[in-house]
Amino acid sequence: MIKAHRYSPAAIATQEKGMALALVIIFAGTLMVLGTAVFTYAFNERIIAGYNSSDIRLYYIVEGGLETGIAVIKEDFNHEDELSGSIGEGVFSIYFTGEYEHHSDNQEDEEGEQYYEGQESVRFVRCVGTLGEHSKVMTVALEKDTAGEVHILRWYKIRPIH
Repeated sequence: MIKAHRYSPAAIATQEKGMALALVIIFAGTLMVLGTAVFTYAFNERIIAGYNSSDIRLYYIVEGGLETGIAVIKEDFNHEDELSGSIGEGVFSIYFTGEYEHHSDNQEDEEGEQYYEGQESVRFVRCVGTLGEHSKVMTVALEKDTAGEVHILRWYKIRPIH
């Protein structure tokens, strides 16, 4: 009969002393790694949800400011004075102009349509909203028809201000 040496793989596999401790350490290590991964994922998701919530609130601040500006233009189509206000924790400023504020040399917007410039019957309401450290701007084009009614021509995409 061949006797297994004390340190050979066959001898180690047959010895059960200390095996439970090794399994517990491996299992505990695996649980710690998985727990850390789940905690990191949950923490990151909470941060993302906070940013998303702020972004949505800022959108509604800007939209509320634009609605205020539209109401003012419907009452006085030639209104020029800047307005400002607050909604919740955010603030907005409304600007009234006869020209769209371009951010490039292109005379077409992001959908390829020409801007409604140089027309006396068209006014632009631009609203800048701020919530904390973040700001966004949105513009709407309004037109006064021959009957004196004011209609919305176009809502332009909301953009962040850097």
